[in-house]
Amino acid sequence: MIENHQVKDIFVKIADYPNISADAPIGNAFYMMHKDLEGQHKYRSILVLDEAGEKLKGYLSIRDLIRAVGPNYLHKKQPNIKGNQPFNMEGLGQDLTALSLLWQEGFSVEHLQDEAKKPVSEYMTLIEDQVSLDDPVSKCLYLMLVKDLLILPVVEDDHVVGVIRLVDLFECLAKNVEKVWGPGQE
Repeated sequence: MIENHQVKDIFVKIADYPNISADAPIGNAFYMMHKDLEGQHKYRSILVLDEAGEKLKGYLSIRDLIRAVGPNYLHKKQPNIKGNQPFNMEGLGQDLTALSLLWQEGFSVEHLQDEAKKPVSEYMTLIEDQVSLDDPVSKCLYLMLVKDLLILPVVEDDHVVGVIRLVDLFECLAKNVEKVWGPGQE
């Protein structure tokens, strides 16, 4: 059952997960994400490592990448934790679709070329939590649900050895649920 599973049973090794250096251009991250989404695993984030490739600094989500090349007012003021919006939405009505017309200029070819040169470190989301190989899966589920995370770095001896993803935890949990709850049960 799930209480017997540990992180080491289901994590994705760092060599198998897309990662990029913090000083790499955001254009490289776009290329990497696009190629990965066309592949078999379809990862939706890229780990951001320090320049030496040893320490995890954060991650880039698809949302981070879109914001990075979008209009300047969508940019983060600095790398931050998940959930922080770069602009204030208070006082705006429910229907914001009219504002989308203003965004068109922010995605021009010239703007995209300029933004694609900037380092990923300016747009990444910081990661505050981590787990070890021997941690129980329940710890990961707790952190991910309470903190609204999709990935957690897996660390051994202060080095990132991989990540555990919410989708992998769901798969593990689903297999356990299916053992006790078959099709057609009510």
